[in-house]
Amino acid sequence: MLALAPSRFSLSGLAAPSRFAAVAARLASVFALLLYLLGLSPLGLSRSAHAQGIFIANGTAVAQDGNKITPSFTLLTQSTDVKDSIDEFQRFVKHEAWDKAFKSLETIASKTSTGYMDRSDGVLVPNKLLARSLLASLPSAGKNAYRVFYDPQANSLWDKAVGKAEAENLSAIVNNHLISSVGDRAADRLGDLLFEQGELEQAVTAWRSILDYCPDSQIPKAQTLVKVATALARSARWNEFQEVEQTVRERHASETVELGGRRVTAGEHIARLAAVSASSQPSLVQGLPPDMGLPVSEEPLWQFRYQSKADPLNPNNPFSIVDVYGRSRVNDFFIPATADDKRVYVNLFGIEMAFDLENGKLLWRSGKLHQLQLQQQRQGIVPERYGVKLVGDRLWSVSRDPQQLNQHPITFALIAREAATGKELYNSRKSQNAWNILSEPCPSGDVLYVGASRATQGRELAVLMLSAKDGKLLKTFNVGNHAVDQNQIYMDRIAQPTFLLHGDRLYVDTNGGALLALDPQTGTVEWGILYESPSPPVNYYPQFTTPAGSGPPVYVGGLLFSKGMRSTRLLGVQVAGPELIWNRPVLKSAVMVGADEEHIYMAGEELTAYDLKTQELVWSTQLPRTAIWSVPLLTKNRLYQFTSRGICEVDKRTGQLLKIFRGVDLDSFGGTMFVTTHGLLTVSNLAVTAYPLSPGAREARKSQ
Repeated sequence: MLALAPSRFSLSGLAAPSRFAAVAARLASVFALLLYLLGLSPLGLSRSAHAQGIFIANGTAVAQDGNKITPSFTLLTQSTDVKDSIDEFQRFVKHEAWDKAFKSLETIASKTSTGYMDRSDGVLVPNKLLARSLLASLPSAGKNAYRVFYDPQANSLWDKAVGKAEAENLSAIVNNHLISSVGDRAADRLGDLLFEQGELEQAVTAWRSILDYCPDSQIPKAQTLVKVATALARSARWNEFQEVEQTVRERHASETVELGGRRVTAGEHIARLAAVSASSQPSLVQGLPPDMGLPVSEEPLWQFRYQSKADPLNPNNPFSIVDVYGRSRVNDFFIPATADDKRVYVNLFGIEMAFDLENGKLLWRSGKLHQLQLQQQRQGIVPERYGVKLVGDRLWSVSRDPQQLNQHPITFALIAREAATGKELYNSRKSQNAWNILSEPCPSGDVLYVGASRATQGRELAVLMLSAKDGKLLKTFNVGNHAVDQNQIYMDRIAQPTFLLHGDRLYVDTNGGALLALDPQTGTVEWGILYESPSPPVNYYPQFTTPAGSGPPVYVGGLLFSKGMRSTRLLGVQVAGPELIWNRPVLKSAVMVGADEEHIYMAGEELTAYDLKTQELVWSTQLPRTAIWSVPLLTKNRLYQFTSRGICEVDKRTGQLLKIFRGVDLDSFGGTMFVTTHGLLTVSNLAVTAYPLSPGAREARKSQ
């Protein structure tokens, strides 16, 4: 039975471009605008195509107008015989040839681990879930026939569901015989068992299978709903709880249910849980940092300029990179940085450095800046591939040898260092040299998840599970393939996966056309949604590229939000199901910033806010030019964006630009900001600069 005692999971610089280059750039912009007004993009695609979503029908990607689209990312799909078996099943059901229909399902079930199938609504799921849906859709005569055929097997498993074999046999019934005469009881009992073990999300999944697939169950719906609500409350999934709460209040409030051996009224129990929700549910606004008082003086506390160290003869010129056409490229490169309460860490094209926050002293570095050889083609640099992540007392970075920037294939390694000293503790180049690291690590307890591909397999995407202690490779999850070889993309960004750990699921945006949900322990892809994401050309040097921004998925308001790097759609997914709720157009350059109770905010070529309830655009604000990777700082009432004209303070309720702090880094294109007890820190494409905060802001920061 469901125990209501507290579980162990409590609630709780380029040289300035020539005049010719400037005129050429202006003409290119005008030409692109004319193409757009004529309904064409610079790549020759119709303008309307960019405003369409992409869905999967019978294994083929199609736009909303029905035209076929080649997916930019593919999961392992089922073979033709499985698809044929589904067609056979549906044909036999139509003619009530039940024995033949069930044999077709057995063919599907026998290949549960070999791929994923379209659920007919754009969601790809494993075979077992598809087979379960097909069984649940049977008419009454078909379900009765199924029980005649399979009840003996289900009953045998039910009788053996005792002791150590209890969970295994119950799971077998739920996975394979959910519509049998004991299927609903097995799901109910399995949910109770998982709840008592503290596996709350899995308990919710078990109970919800009764609601979704057993509509004729004799178990009172109110009882199942109350159990689901209790588990959701225990795991603080309040948005999902509120949906169940509303259903119980409207339809089952007066019904009596049995929980933990006691008879209670469903409405009263839900009310008690709702009271806990009201008192303990964290506010998204309250969880945000306080508004920042911008510095009162433009005189910095300290500044470190990269160029003066890398090339003392040209201290005022930023790094120079020339493309294959001999053109100087605007230096808007991503300079990864992170900070703790003592130091700021920067990864400058593979040379990692740590600075004292108080005085700017260079504490350690992994190499000498004059070793950087950047006077070459940009495809040898791949600036977006570098990363840095602070996990405990270790600094994890994604880097390559700075003296081999122009060598191919372009292979990046994952490196761990002591944050205080810079001592190298781990280097994947020495232990897992076959892997090319594609993303910053995503920490979870004593493990790290990182995106990677084999050095010789540029289309592949895998998720590596590593020990956070020593970097040992624990597991490898192969999740799919890009349509084009990422090693052959020149002068454009490659697709870098981003991660979000929420509850007991790992969500992966490939940033190449797919959003995936994984079991973080087994690596099983539980579902995937493909979205429109044009593949960049390979073995080709484009004249110009549209800025493309990327960021990790965001979970807010009961929905998982994702916006792929080259996508023009903002997706919002209800993970229970799953179900696609949002699919609205946005700019290709847009990057998710964060959210509060009312809005989700995006940056890029402009700042925007969207209403979480209506999906409508609330406001849009154009700011001075900034690097596309310059993500704003979101606080309780403000948005702060580091731009080429200084730091802009924006009212996040109205989008009004309130103030601009100029600072001393005006020759940069913006970058990253950190607010610490020592002051305001900016990391641009040219320098690391620290400013004193106003006295009131510093005291507020110290009291946190």
